[in-house]
Amino acid sequence: MTETVAQPPVADGNQLILTNSLVTREELDRFKEIALKDYGVKLTDEQAFEQATALLNLFDYLIENKLDKTRQRVNINTNSQLPDAATKL
Repeated sequence: MTETVAQPPVADGNQLILTNSLVTREELDRFKEIALKDYGVKLTDEQAFEQATALLNLFDYLIENKLDKTRQRVNINTNSQLPDAATKL
């Protein structure tokens, strides 16, 4: 999987500080807007951060998994086209 590590948000009073986060303030606010508009759910900053980060990690996993399968298929196809002498190395 891609080496991305989300740092947990830091709460400073009522302000959420998103230093070294996978999600920017603008992205977090947009995520909250979508949750409210599409699902009628009003998320706190902390809830939105957790859910947005989980969604990003899911996509990261899915993309990496697909790339691994594609790489394996390409390697199999490449190896099957090599002459017999080259495959015995």
